[in-house]
Amino acid sequence: MNHAAAYARLPQTLIESFTGYVERDELVALLTVVSTDGSTYSKAGGQILIGADGQCHGLLSGGCLEQDLTERAAAVMRSGAAETVEYDLRSDDDVFGLGVGCEGLLRIHIQPLGPATAYAPLSTWLEESEKNGVARAEFALADGSSTIHLNLLGPREILVLGAGQDAVPLVSFCRELGWRVTVSDHRPAHVAELRDQHDCAVLCTAVDTLGDQVELDRFDAVIVMSHHLASDREYLRQLAGTSVGFVGLLGPPHRSVRLLSEIGAGADRLAGRLRSPVGRRIGGRGPAAIALEIVAELQEYFSAANPD
Repeated sequence: MNHAAAYARLPQTLIESFTGYVERDELVALLTVVSTDGSTYSKAGGQILIGADGQCHGLLSGGCLEQDLTERAAAVMRSGAAETVEYDLRSDDDVFGLGVGCEGLLRIHIQPLGPATAYAPLSTWLEESEKNGVARAEFALADGSSTIHLNLLGPREILVLGAGQDAVPLVSFCRELGWRVTVSDHRPAHVAELRDQHDCAVLCTAVDTLGDQVELDRFDAVIVMSHHLASDREYLRQLAGTSVGFVGLLGPPHRSVRLLSEIGAGADRLAGRLRSPVGRRIGGRGPAAIALEIVAELQEYFSAANPD
């Protein structure tokens, strides 16, 4: 039996972990939630990696299944044969339910990946998603009962314009959510400091040539936070000519009004896309709280706009 294809998004953190195993020529298992019923921690398309070293990269449950999954992944890597396992958490008496009352069922497909197969199929899916924006994955369940189809999308792409200290927690939160982050700033000292603190793409780019150096249309969201009026004005002017659906501007409303008045027709092209002041007002002060508010609005926007 075939199932209609669901959508899932590959987290940047999973890609980075996978790249590490490839570079070290080590075995790793890919675990994918292929179907669920009822209330579950992960939905169809949720994926994690478990290495031959026993390291678990991600969670498919609140922690109650990971030990058993680690043991099963080790067995799959030894045998080289994929396995599909079912966990029924609807009974308080079930050993995996642990009385947590999840009231759900998960089917998880475990695949061995290694140098002998060039780490396919995950390596192939990553190449396809980078090239086409989406990769079509098929999982033929071990019991032969059905074939599951998933459309795997690449990570969300976030561009942060401004590499000040308040960008540090924002980058951290974005990466925790599995988003791919690029930061650009025209100030070499800011760029160097952020590079020391985060393993992400940090560019030193002149403000007026940003669009020549970076393909702006590939980003799902851009956060403008250079704290420099002329720079933010130029960033907004360039972003007005793009298709980026979420343009967040940090700063008070009167600053936004001034900037928009100074970019002329660009202000009209940003209508419906500009979020200013960016961030959900959930309370708190300081860089971390502000970053949390920005990420909260981003997550809300992504959840409402597109399938994940």
